[in-house]
Amino acid sequence: MPGYLFRNANVVLDGKADLQPSFNILVREDRIAAVTHDPIEPGDASVIDVSGRTVMPGLIDAHAHITGLSLSPKNLVYPQADLVMAATNYLRSSLMAGFTTIREAGGADYTIAHLLTTGAIIGPRMFYSGRALTQTGGGADFRRPTELTDPCGHVSPLSVMSVIVDGVDKVREAAREELRKGAAQLKIFASGGVVFPAEGHPTRYEFSHAELVAIVEEAAARGTYVMAHAYTDDAVRRCLDAGVRSIEHGNFMSRQTMARVAEAGAFYDPTFISLAQRVETSNEMNLPASIVDNLRRTIDRGKQVYAWARELGVSIALGTDLWGPEAQKSQPRELEQRADLDSPVNILRSATVVNAELLMQRDMLGTLAPGAYADLLIVDGNPLSDIRVLARPEQTLKLIMKGGVIYKNELADA
Repeated sequence: MPGYLFRNANVVLDGKADLQPSFNILVREDRIAAVTHDPIEPGDASVIDVSGRTVMPGLIDAHAHITGLSLSPKNLVYPQADLVMAATNYLRSSLMAGFTTIREAGGADYTIAHLLTTGAIIGPRMFYSGRALTQTGGGADFRRPTELTDPCGHVSPLSVMSVIVDGVDKVREAAREELRKGAAQLKIFASGGVVFPAEGHPTRYEFSHAELVAIVEEAAARGTYVMAHAYTDDAVRRCLDAGVRSIEHGNFMSRQTMARVAEAGAFYDPTFISLAQRVETSNEMNLPASIVDNLRRTIDRGKQVYAWARELGVSIALGTDLWGPEAQKSQPRELEQRADLDSPVNILRSATVVNAELLMQRDMLGTLAPGAYADLLIVDGNPLSDIRVLARPEQTLKLIMKGGVIYKNELADA
């Protein structure tokens, strides 16, 4: 694998609120070898003159779904080939949008991960959850009341994203099975969703305390953690009681509960763009007015929750939760959604350093530092002063590198 020397770069460094000028960055194989003001002899490395543009770490999406074909996660009726093709397109588009890493939140498995690892398809490095755990009648049990089984006669949620399990022994078995198949972390549904005319439908909270503890224990036994879909205050509190590390969405939690998130050192992962995108496409998706109203209310409530998280010093992650190839096009807009809620510096930290910590990849991802993976972007513009430049990747991303491999280069080599 060739090395690269990037010269004359303005760089984004963690802990610095402004671009740091006139750096040279040396990449050897898949790692960053040097980030310095000092001259570097290129040796056999290819030299790229950055010409004062911004060099920053690749973005990380902490909540992605790559196996969706539409806004609906009820996808078991589609041919497997269609799902793989959808995932392939999603992954490629994510990488081209500047996301060099994703945490997949239910649906992907070893098959797709293997295709990525072997280079059969291109995309971000992926930390997949396998199938999310949901209880009977839970947030990821997509059966209608008249549906008892899937088309093959199995009791299933009619989706590749989840598995229905009840009882301590069954949740342990399901957790162990997903971990056996390579899940980097476990995903659970701890409440219902919000694409319904209620705050949490059909449940305010899911799984018993003993069931939640069992899942957390199984993850800990493998040196990993649990991420929880949890919209309601009750659900978040029960997750914290059980030791869940990553709270997804959380739009209806109280300030008191957010304080508990801070005390626990847990992560809060709001996903604004998924809700906004559903509102924007509500007419073509034929969503009833009651659901659209609830989505808008959920977004507004989430903004207040976000403010509490900032006030209390919670680690705020950045995830998107978008379903389907059309929705994926809005992935970079999650940064833009937060522009009125937070500073560009904090938003960028969420998408890099904080997400790397969440993925248990501190100093390896989300940073420009010797020894870290060579995942970097070259940008026209300064995201530390205007985060919106990253919402137009087709215009502003001039180079995309993941693991020392360049996937896009619109710069002239020196």
